[in-house]
Amino acid sequence: MSRLRIGIVDTGVNPWHSHVRGAVAGCRIYVAPDGSLREDDDFSDPAGHGTAVAGVIREAFPEAEIYAVRVFDAVDVTYPSVVARGILRAAAEGCAFVNLSLAIPPGPGSDVVAAACSAAIEAGCVIVASARPDRPGWLPASAPGVHAVTADDSPDADAVRECGVRRLVAPGRPRDLDGLPRTSNLSGHSFACARGLIHLARQRAAAVTPSS
Repeated sequence: MSRLRIGIVDTGVNPWHSHVRGAVAGCRIYVAPDGSLREDDDFSDPAGHGTAVAGVIREAFPEAEIYAVRVFDAVDVTYPSVVARGILRAAAEGCAFVNLSLAIPPGPGSDVVAAACSAAIEAGCVIVASARPDRPGWLPASAPGVHAVTADDSPDADAVRECGVRRLVAPGRPRDLDGLPRTSNLSGHSFACARGLIHLARQRAAAVTPSS
């Protein structure tokens, strides 16, 4: 059986972080000065957000291949066209699951993101995106076929609930960091998204594993 490959479209991933070490590859997608979209191999993470998301996923799937697609610049700015290209890149790289712990408001460019999600799903990807109850219509969570995940404050990392078609609620906490109180760490819908992806990946694995 081939190794599970998971795409993380985010701020990048630090492959040397203690929570992430393992098989990591990736790219950066950015807007060049002439307005065109470009790619290179700099998937470093200046913000730490994508690395924290990757750490949650790595804990559940230590042997998985992580493909990091950096779609934010150094000041955490991105564009719908960049996110859309990132989704398509993850699909092209053979990612079975794609984590999108980000949100784009409806408006110009949102149709491009929805189209990219549709194309990736058609190619066989399971796309999981963070959702907030106070942001209806935001993408990618509201795009057809995308699994939307909202955070709760459950202390049980595996307490994921399905509350509708492709709608989940999951704990919004990341992995604990040594020497840092949990209340001082990042938390929220981004990490619920990662835990929702873990839940769905485990479901798929159970469905294809032959019984003894």
